[in-house]
Amino acid sequence: MPEAPLLPQSPLQRRIAQMALDLAANLEQKAGQAPLGGVLDACEALLLDQGRQFLRDSLAATLQQQADEACKKGGLPVPARAATPAAARGRASAGS
Repeated sequence: MPEAPLLPQSPLQRRIAQMALDLAANLEQKAGQAPLGGVLDACEALLLDQGRQFLRDSLAATLQQQADEACKKGGLPVPARAATPAAARGRASAGS
């Protein structure tokens, strides 16, 4: 039974899917060009560089989409104040 194609459901999904396909193509090319016994090293080196860039670009695209959607809704929401580390853990007793 053939697998059903995965279809991106949003522009963000299409962008990330295209970046993943590009990375996979580069990985295949690198593996095919690597010398005998050097496939692992060649592919690992490519992924350490381009894989990290893929993650950064995916995160940036996601954050940009969220910012764009917030602007369409009338501006960015006011950020909530983060709890201080002491408040997040609970107050220490005086005898601690």
